[in-house]
Amino acid sequence: MPTRFDDGVDKQVEDLRERMRLLQQDRRANIDLLEANKQANENEIRSLKEDNKKLRIRLSNLQKSAVSDADSHLSDVDSLRRLVRQKRNEFDTQKSSSKKLNSKLNKLKSEAVMEDNRPSPEDVELS
Repeated sequence: MPTRFDDGVDKQVEDLRERMRLLQQDRRANIDLLEANKQANENEIRSLKEDNKKLRIRLSNLQKSAVSDADSHLSDVDSLRRLVRQKRNEFDTQKSSSKKLNSKLNKLKSEAVMEDNRPSPEDVELS
């Protein structure tokens, strides 16, 4: 014959189980979001690297041709150097952001593993 106390405890246990389930879902959603951000950042970094490589090749070609026609190409070389520096700064910013997100992702993954290894409230028998 259950008492009011038992009903209250059962309700609190059920409430705590529901809260834990919601927290686990939030954590998994955050991990998925960080994975997507990480992938987007990696794609952006790859794109910036390709742009940077093309600009460096273009700069190199301009520098080679600038020997014969230095005055006319000097402004192009300078503008390309500025553009290369700008792209490099963008790349460095994206790389830093990616590292931070990767670190946060790894932390969340380790927390999720720890949470999965922790006994669930259903596994713990109430005395």
